[in-house]
Amino acid sequence: MQILKGAAAALIAVFFLPLSFYGQTAETRPARAPEATVVLNEQFFNSFLEAIFNNLKAPSAPLTITPGDRASGSSSDGCPSVIVLERQNGNVRTAVKLEQGKVLAPLVFSGSYSSSLLGCLEFSGWANTEWHLDFDHATQVLRARIKIMNMWLEGVPALAQGSLTRMLQAALDQRINPLQILRVDQISGIVPIAPSGGSLRLRAREIVPEVLPGALYLRVTYEFLPEG
Repeated sequence: MQILKGAAAALIAVFFLPLSFYGQTAETRPARAPEATVVLNEQFFNSFLEAIFNNLKAPSAPLTITPGDRASGSSSDGCPSVIVLERQNGNVRTAVKLEQGKVLAPLVFSGSYSSSLLGCLEFSGWANTEWHLDFDHATQVLRARIKIMNMWLEGVPALAQGSLTRMLQAALDQRINPLQILRVDQISGIVPIAPSGGSLRLRAREIVPEVLPGALYLRVTYEFLPEG
């Protein structure tokens, strides 16, 4: 559930560090602001996910507990209330899928829930999620809102499945949504112009996302300012 909270911002930031992007200045349309378009393909995201699972601990998050249950994340009785992102469950893998206008992500997970009514519930399963991207002009952040479309749970009594599913969506809304993906300062920078004896600051002003089959296009509007 935490997959893009720490990972997505980091992965986009690392991609942009060299500032190796392709500018698309509108020479024939002088009224249009200078733009750069960056293309992130589906394989880029999934290779990054693979690196997380191979080199780091699996992302995890404490579950939101109802008032009548034990404290969130409690490890009392050896039953922490936590959800852990997993790489695979059967034929389902955690992955990013880019379709026309949609970012889809099946998320495989496992976890446990310490309930005063039902005891320790250990579960596993997966959820189909959809990510809606938008740029918030007030905070200058590209963000995503994650929605669980449907969910499958294993190891949970039928009586508790509905309530646990609602709790997982509530935890997602309370702890993650809206998810910060990219700030404009992460794709801004300073370019030295040695022959001119100075530098220019490339300041990003807006990010317009466009999702196409297999690729995410980020169209970034820039302004060029003197540095110093």
